[in-house]
Amino acid sequence: MVAEDRFAHVLENLYMAALGDVGWDTAAALINDMIRTRGHSLVYGDPSPGREPVVHMARFFVGAERRQDLEHRYLRDYCWQDEAIPRLYGLRDGELVRKSDLYTDDEKRTSAAYNEFRRVNKTENGLFMTLLGVDGCGMVWTFGNSTERGGWGHEQIRTIKRLSPHIRQFARVRHLMANADALGASLAQLCENGRAGIIQLDRRGRVLEANDRARETLLKGDGLRDEKGVLVAGHQENAELQRLLARALPPYGVQGAGGSMKIARRFNRAPLALEIHPVRMMDTDHRGRQVAALALVVDPVARHGVEPDLAAEVLGLTPAEGRVAVALAAGQTVAGVAASLGCAESTAKTHLKSVYRKLGIRKQTELVRRVLSLEALRGFVR
Repeated sequence: MVAEDRFAHVLENLYMAALGDVGWDTAAALINDMIRTRGHSLVYGDPSPGREPVVHMARFFVGAERRQDLEHRYLRDYCWQDEAIPRLYGLRDGELVRKSDLYTDDEKRTSAAYNEFRRVNKTENGLFMTLLGVDGCGMVWTFGNSTERGGWGHEQIRTIKRLSPHIRQFARVRHLMANADALGASLAQLCENGRAGIIQLDRRGRVLEANDRARETLLKGDGLRDEKGVLVAGHQENAELQRLLARALPPYGVQGAGGSMKIARRFNRAPLALEIHPVRMMDTDHRGRQVAALALVVDPVARHGVEPDLAAEVLGLTPAEGRVAVALAAGQTVAGVAASLGCAESTAKTHLKSVYRKLGIRKQTELVRRVLSLEALRGFVR
């Protein structure tokens, strides 16, 4: 298989694996073989400096095998004391560095993470790459040692950098699908999913189907709309949207590529996040073969699913205060809250002051934490 065909084969398997567990091991094995490394890992989480990282997803692969024992061992015994982790925060998005460069000479002699984990598992001469995710999350793509006799070569580095945007897209989409309990779902199940906005597109980029959440967004026409069957964004973003669609829906026989963008909305509302993801043969029926891409619409105002009535009841707020609290926790500005609720900005500020007073808090970050903690109560409080 020539290099270009091998790369396209890797992408095909990677994009399929983003939508479900089936195929990830295969895609990982193909990546290790193409890059010529002993193995690689992908960790997706909240990398906020100053506290222990919150890991949402972690997979370690050696050759063609997923190594859950290594995942558990590293996260349990070494992640919290790994000297390289804080230094990853200083890397630029997409920057590739040698692991050995993130440890001092003294740490290479004394570090438990470096000696007991990396050396033992033959990854001490591997590579790190950091990539941005969604909602402030990030990912670390890590490689074991090169299987080439002379170590890492130019062609290997070039392949890693070429593949990195697709790894980013894979992890972002997989994270969104997991949050929506949609991993491995059929096309019909995606249409019924109420936790994510999902639009199915044909090979020409025309809208075939949209679930209720996505349809509500399209009908509002605030930033994203369905214009005679064509997915269209606002004036400034539409050119970017059409470019993403063209990349995801190339001529027949050519592997499509995914991409992400933000779409501005009116009234200072938080922008929509849009993921365009190519798919192939998700179902075996004729209609399933028509679906060539998915558009995943993330509305930060709605994504957490905490109802204002629930927030008001549990937190001891009035209905108006509950609406303000939920909207602010979801990312809206005070001006945006006022516009969406149809009240003066001064009224929204008054409600917000009352919320802070009743909850005994002073910062919006504390409000976000209190509101989001209620998500687990959905369906239990009446």
